[in-house]
Amino acid sequence: MNRTVLIWIPLLLLVFASCKPGKKLARKNKAGTDSTIVDTVANVPEPKIELFDVGEHVIELPVDTAALVPEDRIAGPTLEPLLNNTVTFNTFKGKAKMTYIGGEMNQDFTANIRMARDSIIWIHITAGMGLVNVARILITPDSFSLVNYLDKSGMKLHISEANQMLPAQVDFKTLQSFIIGEVLQTPYQRVAGTSDMGDCWVVDIQGLNTNQVVNYSKTDSTIHSLQVLSVNGGFAGVIQFDNYTIVSSRKFALNRDININSNNELHHVEMIFNNAGFDETFDFPFTIPDSYSLNK
Repeated sequence: MNRTVLIWIPLLLLVFASCKPGKKLARKNKAGTDSTIVDTVANVPEPKIELFDVGEHVIELPVDTAALVPEDRIAGPTLEPLLNNTVTFNTFKGKAKMTYIGGEMNQDFTANIRMARDSIIWIHITAGMGLVNVARILITPDSFSLVNYLDKSGMKLHISEANQMLPAQVDFKTLQSFIIGEVLQTPYQRVAGTSDMGDCWVVDIQGLNTNQVVNYSKTDSTIHSLQVLSVNGGFAGVIQFDNYTIVSSRKFALNRDININSNNELHHVEMIFNNAGFDETFDFPFTIPDSYSLNK
């Protein structure tokens, strides 16, 4: 089953599953150091629905795409410009308090995120009010690297190798668009239909492996919710965006509420950005210490 979308959750699951003292990776080798610098910043212009109970949250998750498209849905490209209304940026950084609930886990942690558009995603995860280093992840369009501070291990893989090991395919543009708060950029997507729901537009987007249903506010064109479904079934998610504010002249949702049903396993993540900024200059430090076990 294709899980190209919403890889944020599987990445977090990977971190918490692997970040257990005593777990070792396959091989030990000398580790290197990567430190990538961004030193120039250009000027930027301005289906059946099922109910699930996740802790205190009762959510609706679509498990069949057919039920999401009413008969009166208007097919056509009339709202295509909304999909092209993407955030223009060179770099992004943000700090988000996160709570994950799934299975028998209930974890609070902090994610520090840095991005260089279309080239680097850097995530540093801490716990215990920032006192405990948990993990650091560095993703490029063709590579995936992870350092696990709790079990003193790391990995540096080509993206194709990572996709064989990780619980989801790592798709750079999809993760980037989720962090920014946009429609997920998936292959060969197109508008299949639109409908007027009074105070919002509902847009059906069909892709090669993924369908999305987006609720846009008529007032300011912000996204209120995004439903994501695997074409082949087995995976459905809902992202709700809230508390929009202006960050560097851009509308940005500080709050994200994410619910996922993956093969009947339920996952919930609450994500609240404490701060965010665009087009600042910073680096992406990533080092796997020589003493750590390394799988590459």
